[in-house]
Amino acid sequence: MAIIPRLGYVVIRTLAATLRKRHVHAEHIETPPQYIVVFWHAHLLLMLHSRFRRPIVVMSSQHRDAEYIVRVYERYGVECVRGSSTRGGTAALRGFIQKAKAGRNLVFTPDGPKGPARIVKEGVIAAARMTGLPLVPVAFAAKKKKVLRSWDRMVIPYPFSQALYLYGEPIVVPRDGDAEEWRLKLEQTLNALADEAERMVNQ
Repeated sequence: MAIIPRLGYVVIRTLAATLRKRHVHAEHIETPPQYIVVFWHAHLLLMLHSRFRRPIVVMSSQHRDAEYIVRVYERYGVECVRGSSTRGGTAALRGFIQKAKAGRNLVFTPDGPKGPARIVKEGVIAAARMTGLPLVPVAFAAKKKKVLRSWDRMVIPYPFSQALYLYGEPIVVPRDGDAEEWRLKLEQTLNALADEAERMVNQ
């Protein structure tokens, strides 16, 4: 438990340092004073090197294996709230709301922790409605990469590859907005953003 997170942190930082990164429309994540960052689980590995602003809180599964991920996050100065759509979701959402009231930015992988891939679950919309914070969608793409055969099709860029972070326009969900309508809107936005990031990095 002490060695693996430390090694993971070093590997991720080293890999990120080799990439030729571009940040497109970073103003969307740099301008709002507080926000909820959303991205697909497939883009998780290198997202800690996006232009997010601290202090920031992520939701992590209560599964024992997630403890390794939590330890890596801590080395990046990121806080974690335990829970997911399958276990402890209600308690985690309450914890998220409390963190937002304390001034933290929030992070959601809305298709995690087990999928289905690229399908937004309702928790992120509930958090946006309850906090009033805008959702900032982000996509990651790499020109040379390995796509794992996992449920999420995790993207692992090869060292020295071109990489791109594409930031979408903030989405404000009205407190009385229809949850399903906004869930679909976010899903469509994230899918379009991911496809556009792939197109741009391969131009």
